[in-house]
Amino acid sequence: MRSAESKSSSTTKTSVLVHNAYGKSGVRLTKVIRHADYQELKELTANIQLEGGFEGSYLEGDNSQIIATDSMKNTVYVLAAEHPLTTLEGFAQDLALHFLKTYSHVTEATVHLVEDLWLRIPTDGKPHPHAFVSAGNEKRIASVVADREGVSLQSGIDNLVVAKTTDSQFWGFIRDQYTTLPEVRDRIMATSIEASWLYRAETKVEAEKIDFNKNYDTIRKIILDVFATHNSLAVQQTLYEMGEAVLAAVSDIEEVTITMPNQHRIAFNLEPFGKKNQNEIFFPIDEPFGLISGTIKRGA
Repeated sequence: MRSAESKSSSTTKTSVLVHNAYGKSGVRLTKVIRHADYQELKELTANIQLEGGFEGSYLEGDNSQIIATDSMKNTVYVLAAEHPLTTLEGFAQDLALHFLKTYSHVTEATVHLVEDLWLRIPTDGKPHPHAFVSAGNEKRIASVVADREGVSLQSGIDNLVVAKTTDSQFWGFIRDQYTTLPEVRDRIMATSIEASWLYRAETKVEAEKIDFNKNYDTIRKIILDVFATHNSLAVQQTLYEMGEAVLAAVSDIEEVTITMPNQHRIAFNLEPFGKKNQNEIFFPIDEPFGLISGTIKRGA
């Protein structure tokens, strides 16, 4: 009786399920790759989202087409055991394509990987073969969206924390009845850079021709070089200079998106204590903060 009532009520619904997706997030993986004379430590977190013929579960509680998210978690570990993990992008792509190949009713698979970076500890003037130190909060990221027609592949860096003590200005902005911020010709510039870049590859064959690791190292170096050497009139200007330099150096990518939140250092007022601040004493604040972002794409 309950089943009949449920079916009857579902036919009278006026709402429509226009989109659905589900998956497994926060799948943490550590892999030790053992070579003859050294070892590699890979540590990442995987997030998986699938789209496809899952309407029955939403509308009627029919789970006959549902792939258990626990199975998705297990897939990460099994494929990681078989995969060399030479690139984050290659593993993300193989994970996404696995779900399309294995399940005919899956129409799109999205895999987002975040890698915690480990650096070799230098000992006796050379990297230790199996001892590592954390790179801190800096992460390497890769995202793949795959469907029956092709793939979209994006890579990036997150939490690249940088600071410089001069060669940064901010003046000439609108001043009105709400403005109290003073103009500055010399300030500390600090930020936590998030950058992502979209590759031109649309198939696995095209992606296999790309040297993802080399591109990552190149782009990271360019971002740091521009930040260090650019005499900045605004964070926005430095952001654009970074993106333009990246596109000029790496032909494999179509566009780059950069986000640079201000990490403010406020000059401390020493005058009540009979001293003058010589642009040396500051206190950092976390909030509120300016948030600057931009996408730079190749011209026609």
